Amino acid sequence: MKNFRLLSIFLFFSSITLAQSKKELISILNNRVDSLNQIVASERSDKQKLNTEISNLKSQIKELERNKENLSNDKSTLETKNNTLNKQLKIKQDSLLLVITELLKYRHAYNKKLVVKQDNSGLIKTVTIGTQVWMLENLNVSTFKNGVAIPEVQDKDAWNKASKNHQPAWCYYDNDPKNGAKYGKLYNWYAVIDTSGLCPQGWHVPSDADWEILITYLGGKDVAGAKMKAKSGWNKWVEQNEITCPVCNLWSDEYRSKIACHRCKDNRTIPNVIIYHSGDGNNISGLASLPGGIRLNNGYCSYIGEDGYWWSSTENNNFDVWYRYLYNDSELAYRFNDSKGCGISVRCLRD
Repeated sequence: MKNFRLLSIFLFFSSITLAQSKKELISILNNRVDSLNQIVASERSDKQKLNTEISNLKSQIKELERNKENLSNDKSTLETKNNTLNKQLKIKQDSLLLVITELLKYRHAYNKKLVVKQDNSGLIKTVTIGTQVWMLENLNVSTFKNGVAIPEVQDKDAWNKASKNHQPAWCYYDNDPKNGAKYGKLYNWYAVIDTSGLCPQGWHVPSDADWEILITYLGGKDVAGAKMKAKSGWNKWVEQNEITCPVCNLWSDEYRSKIACHRCKDNRTIPNVIIYHSGDGNNISGLASLPGGIRLNNGYCSYIGEDGYWWSSTENNNFDVWYRYLYNDSELAYRFNDSKGCGISVRCLRD
């Protein structure tokens, strides 16, 4: 009985201990469940955040795709607009070209009527020699740079009078326009220095120093003339030599008086020998100068085909001006001064 009681007491306390152990286990399990629930809740939150981010990224991708499509459409639109503008520009350019062509035709006809070739139209032919740029032709204008007409003077007395009155004047050699087409016009020096301006805009009549620069560049006055003259257009020049007869050259006068030479018949010489020499140059400079002659102060014209004269803007004194001239029978480039009333060619130099 005693043992039974002891067993009962043991079982009672054992059951209490077991109950307490279960209670503690349940508490532990509940804590574990709470922890797991927290983990699950956290994972759900993270999953939601992740889904939100994924959704945002998808939205951004869609936006980028829309922007790309818009850019593609804009590019297509811009290309279309650009093609349209290019076509319109081409039409405008073609129209402008036609207008310019018609204007040039009109201007050329107008210039031809006035015998004006160097008129600021951009048609001036040039040649570069060293550091200088020269017109390739003699000046052939009948108006000053500002459009004021230069008087054409044909009569000899009127030419002389213009000189005495210090009035500008121009003429063709022998008043023949055909000479103007080839050699340009002849101007007195009062046209050269007129404040209205003889040369076109951007050009001037060369000074004596300007001419000297050219001559020096071409090797000096002894050889520059040949380099300045054109390869054709200059008259030949004639050399006449009286050649002693080779048969009776050593005869004495007494012997000649008795016997006539069968070779020269006059006992003295054979006829003069005439030798023709070319008056042309080699035009190494490219200046292609031609012999336009000169109109003297008294109104008479001389030396066309043989000599060429070109004004400088430099006075020698109150009466004379320096100029340069070339001869058909010489390779020299000459420097001389003459009356301001002479009619001489002008070759303009770029400013």
